[in-house]
Amino acid sequence: MLRHPLLNEPYQPDLRSWIGGFIGYDMPPALDAELSRYNPNDPDDREHLILHYCLERFHARENFRHRHQLVEVLQAALDDPDFDFQKVWEPMEDDDQWPAGWPAQIDDSRDFFQRLLQAARQRWHDDLIRARLPSLAQCRAIPARDRGSRDWLFSIDNPEAWKAIFDVAATPYDLHTPGPRFHGEQLSVQLAGPLPGQSLPSTWPASQMLTHCRLDLKIHGISELHASGTRFDGHMRTQLTRLKPGYYLRLEIGFDCVIECVAQSVRIANVQGSREEDRHEQQL
Repeated sequence: MLRHPLLNEPYQPDLRSWIGGFIGYDMPPALDAELSRYNPNDPDDREHLILHYCLERFHARENFRHRHQLVEVLQAALDDPDFDFQKVWEPMEDDDQWPAGWPAQIDDSRDFFQRLLQAARQRWHDDLIRARLPSLAQCRAIPARDRGSRDWLFSIDNPEAWKAIFDVAATPYDLHTPGPRFHGEQLSVQLAGPLPGQSLPSTWPASQMLTHCRLDLKIHGISELHASGTRFDGHMRTQLTRLKPGYYLRLEIGFDCVIECVAQSVRIANVQGSREEDRHEQQL
């Protein structure tokens, strides 16, 4: 169950969660003066309040799953033609305080929340996609025949980065990594190894033939991740499954390391090619 980002309780937002920044007990004078500059019944001011207060006030600990649940609550209310949006603005306590300069009545309150939904879907687009990704348990249940082939490199978002250097449609299998780097909800892995000899273009002169590759594998928008093992460096075996949307990625590294994740996008970058003799010269 999704937990509240600040309280030790389940996260159960309602429509007042969206407008909580406009109401409160003993509102600071500076905030009251700031909000009183805007009229929520004016279309332009309404857009400003939505973008700069409703969508930006949420706590940093709220993640994409909290945002998805907020949008679900809002969508459900808008789907109900009889929902009374005016009641959302009514103070729950006698000491609740709205901005002093605001009108006593919010006109066409449904329009306010309709605009709010549209803006949230645009600004939180990536977060809402991530929230729809399947769980790791669901991905593990995918039949082996549907999990992708060894040519994982050409199932990712931008195989053109590879073809621009090598012009071959084959994934090198014998790749090694010094270890993954985690950056919050992102993961990157440096990879290097020989190219499959049988896939090299026959038009390459022997003296110019690229025999080794180096690239970065970048995973963005991770929604769920599991890692186990003790050594995260060494030979890497990759299994990549394209989802709709997103990806399921399984990395087996070294002797016992396994990294599994579900992510919004997987791409490669910094693709480089070299000749084997160049590597020897660099080591001397």
